[in-house]
Amino acid sequence: MIGAYLRRGVAVGMLAGILAGLLGLAVGEPSLDEAVRLEAATAAAAGDEPAAADDSDVAITRGQQKAGLVAGSALLGLAAGAVFGLVSAWAVGRVAGDGWTRSLKLGATVALALVVLPALKYPPNPPGVGDPATVGTRTTLYLGLILLGVLLAAAAWTGARALASGPLSRPARQALVGVAVVAAAALLLAGLPTVADPVAVPAELLWRFRLGALATQTALWTFTAAAFGLLTARAEQHAPVAAAR
Repeated sequence: MIGAYLRRGVAVGMLAGILAGLLGLAVGEPSLDEAVRLEAATAAAAGDEPAAADDSDVAITRGQQKAGLVAGSALLGLAAGAVFGLVSAWAVGRVAGDGWTRSLKLGATVALALVVLPALKYPPNPPGVGDPATVGTRTTLYLGLILLGVLLAAAAWTGARALASGPLSRPARQALVGVAVVAAAALLLAGLPTVADPVAVPAELLWRFRLGALATQTALWTFTAAAFGLLTARAEQHAPVAAAR
């Protein structure tokens, strides 16, 4: 079973990565192009270096970067799908519901822990935003919050399992776990340090860039979970028929 889940996860993950990369080209790259132009114009006005006249003036062109975005997204999707497949195999018998329901639950959990929670505290920035000297600190804090988000999700699942054997009704258990998760997430967001970075781009551009980045990452996990769930539910429906034969 693990092998089948792993192969399914790799397949849907790679496809999800390609689709997420294409979405990133559509919703994220226009804002990034504008930010790059603003950064070059600002540098030229300050006399630091002349603004690049075209893509041939730089070692890696924007066209190559955009192609790399799709290729990198495909590889990221492959790895994400493999992990999703392994976790889904582990979830059989541990997470309630059929293959479709389990996949949606896992996909929502992953998206909240790995995408939404870090973006609330340390959202991505386009060129021209942030002090280059703080890149290492920002990266460490971002990865640390992802790890804490995963631990929070695991704690919520453990708590829900423990409460299932108690006297509380299902709605009461779900409400209690939900309130606890929101409270813990709020404490994490408030307690972690904030990196004050200068903003040298228009607020509208910054907002569009961050929304595009969030949409791209969310699309990766949404498509992975939905496609994996559909394939798993179909396999589960066919399994009794095959066993009867």
